[in-house]
Amino acid sequence: MKRLGPWLTLGVVAVLGLILLSVNMSKDTAPTAAQPTATPAAATTTVAPASSTAAAPPTTAAPAPGAFPAQADYVGKIAPATGGTLTLEITVEGDRAVAYLCDGASVESWLRGSAVNGRLQLTGKNDATLDGAATGSGVGGSVSVAGKRWDYTAAPVTPPAGLYVYSDNGVRQSWIVDSSGAVTGVQRAADGATSPAPALASDATALVGGKKITANKVSGGDDVG
Repeated sequence: MKRLGPWLTLGVVAVLGLILLSVNMSKDTAPTAAQPTATPAAATTTVAPASSTAAAPPTTAAPAPGAFPAQADYVGKIAPATGGTLTLEITVEGDRAVAYLCDGASVESWLRGSAVNGRLQLTGKNDATLDGAATGSGVGGSVSVAGKRWDYTAAPVTPPAGLYVYSDNGVRQSWIVDSSGAVTGVQRAADGATSPAPALASDATALVGGKKITANKVSGGDDVG
């Protein structure tokens, strides 16, 4: 068997060296396992829990009626379902009031009572009643006479409009003068019989029984009716 030459031996050594070099390089260049990266903490938002109790809506108190002037007169018309038109006059003085309702022919009723905190509470003969309250435009309420009831509104008036009366020998004349100067009145005789009152002039004078008289303007504190 022939011995290998020196060149062949060197070649084998070189090949082995190349193989070892390749193995070492593969170890150096192998990718390392990726290190896990920290995941940033998610931002948290705290939401306040909704209130289980709903806020109560504000309450509005009913407006109080307006106060009456120290002295005032109001006149209104009432149209009943049957019969003629009724005229109503209310005169207020301090905390007292007088009202007169008539049709200018045979129906009439006097009422008296209180006018406190803008409210009227009046009563009269034959179970007559009147209630009402001051409003921005006058007075409104209801009036009842002899079992009949009507709603009314009355507007403020200034002199010579208002309520007038004259009595002599048991005979009483009563008149309502409205803002236009129109007059509605009833005469009540001593026996209680009623009839239209004599005409009342713009100066509050009238002819009663052939005599010229001057009627007296009624105020809320007067004792009439």
